[in-house]
Amino acid sequence: MYLSCLPLALLAIALPVSTSLQTTWLPTSMTLVDALNADPDYTSLLHLLQRTRLIPTLNRINGSTFFAPTNDAIKKHASKSPLWQDVLDDTTGFLPDNVQEQLRQQLLYHLLNETLFTLPANSSVREYKTFLYPRRSPDPPPYPPWMPIPGGTLGGEPQRLRVAANDQGTNVGVDAFGKNGVEITKGVKDAGNGMLFGIADVLEPPPDLGKPSFTSK
Repeated sequence: MYLSCLPLALLAIALPVSTSLQTTWLPTSMTLVDALNADPDYTSLLHLLQRTRLIPTLNRINGSTFFAPTNDAIKKHASKSPLWQDVLDDTTGFLPDNVQEQLRQQLLYHLLNETLFTLPANSSVREYKTFLYPRRSPDPPPYPPWMPIPGGTLGGEPQRLRVAANDQGTNVGVDAFGKNGVEITKGVKDAGNGMLFGIADVLEPPPDLGKPSFTSK
């Protein structure tokens, strides 16, 4: 068949369900972007998604979960992250491709490749696959939408994210023992093509010692 001649990036878009990804790429009447637009707690996040050109991606995926940092969470994180602060402050409408790619990778770590209709209700630690495939190369794809493509430094596997309940609520980004992590502060919202949860801080992907550093200058 002609599909066997297509590169993986095109197959991920052409096929209803990728053999490596559980999420399908289908249009829906409501999207995660619509849900974010409807909530004033996510104006900063929407700005970052626009600057990293991830809006088409969020509109296209189906069957995902987004742990969305609120305005307060992003403000707190930006105070200690020059990258995030520079992107928030930029008014030129232009960001270097490598800066867009670094921030885009960090935001993809907040997206799960499956739908969580409910959160864990006990102390067990659940582990999920995200849309982040860590890569050493700083070169970004040539055009949007930037769909997650299997590959990278984890043997073709995506970065995992753990979720666990505790006495106070539920945290995401916990360690193997269910400790630490970021508190989920806004309950589940069915956004049509995914579920939306608000979180109290930005999730930081585990460091990749083999990945070159980026600067925004």
